[in-house]
Amino acid sequence: MRWGPALLLGTFSVFAPAAAASADELERSFEVEPDVQVVIELLAGNIELKAIDANELRVKAEGKLEIEASEGRVSLRAPSAGWGPWSGGMHVELEVELPRQSRITARTGNGTIEAEGVEGELVLRTANGKIEVKGAPREAFLETMNAAIEFEGRQSEVVARTLNGGIELEGVTGDVEASTLSGAIKVEGDAIEHAELRTMSGGIELDASLAEDARVQAKTYSGQVKLTLPEDTSARFDVQSFSGGLQSDFSARLDDENGGAGGGWHGGPGRRLSFVIGDGNARISIESFSGGVKIERGGR
Repeated sequence: MRWGPALLLGTFSVFAPAAAASADELERSFEVEPDVQVVIELLAGNIELKAIDANELRVKAEGKLEIEASEGRVSLRAPSAGWGPWSGGMHVELEVELPRQSRITARTGNGTIEAEGVEGELVLRTANGKIEVKGAPREAFLETMNAAIEFEGRQSEVVARTLNGGIELEGVTGDVEASTLSGAIKVEGDAIEHAELRTMSGGIELDASLAEDARVQAKTYSGQVKLTLPEDTSARFDVQSFSGGLQSDFSARLDDENGGAGGGWHGGPGRRLSFVIGDGNARISIESFSGGVKIERGGR
C-alpha cells in the first residue's frame, strides 16, 4: 500500500464537467460509474458519506457548493480564495450517497468526516475533527490533528494518523500504520504483514494473527503495550520496558542469562529481552519507556 504524491495528485486530473451548481441549499443527483472518483474539498464543515447499491451519486448540501460531474468523476468544492486561514471559506454541511466501489478523496479544514459502507479506496483528511469509518474499503488513509479516528472494516489496509486523539482500528489486514502523539491505539485484525504502532502518551493494544514473515513495531513513551496473539504464533521478539515489567503467556526460548525453555515468564523493569516462540518466522519489536509489556494467548 503506497500513499505517495502520484495518488493524491492524480485525483485532480482534468475532466469534462457535466453539471455545475452553487446555492445555499441544494439537492442534486447524477448517474455515475460503479467506481466513480469523488473529490471533496471544504474549508469548514462536516462530511457524511454513505454507500448505496446504485450507480448514482446524490448530493445534499447546506452552504455554497460548486459541483462538476461526469460519469467517471465528481468534484464537490466549497468556493474560496485558497486554503490559508485568511481565505474566508464558508461552512458547508454535506451529505453524499454514492456507489459502494467509489474511490473517494475528501478533505475539510474544520469538521468531522463519516463514511459508511464504502468498499473502494478512501483518503480522508481533516485538520480538526473526528474521522469515523464503517465498511470494507480495500485501502484507507485517514488523517486528522485534534480528534480521534475510529475504523471498522473488513480485510482492509489502513494508515491512520492523528496528533491528539486515540485510534481504534478493527478488521484490518496486510499493511497497517497507526500513530498519535497523545492517545491510545487499539488494533484488531488478521494476517498482518506489516504494522507500525506509535504513540507518545497512551497504551497500545494489538489483537491479531500474523502473516508468516510479518514485521511488527509497537512503541510508546508512556503506556502499556499488550499483544494478544493466536496459540500457533511463530515469532521472534525484541522487547524492552524501562520502568515496567514484562510478561508473556507463551512458552519461549529466551536469549537471556535468566531465561530458558518452559512456560510463561516474567521480567522486571529496565530489561531488554529477546525470545522466540515457535520457529520465529515473524519479527516483533516492542518498546515502552513508562509502562509494562504483556503478551497473551488469544483466540483469533
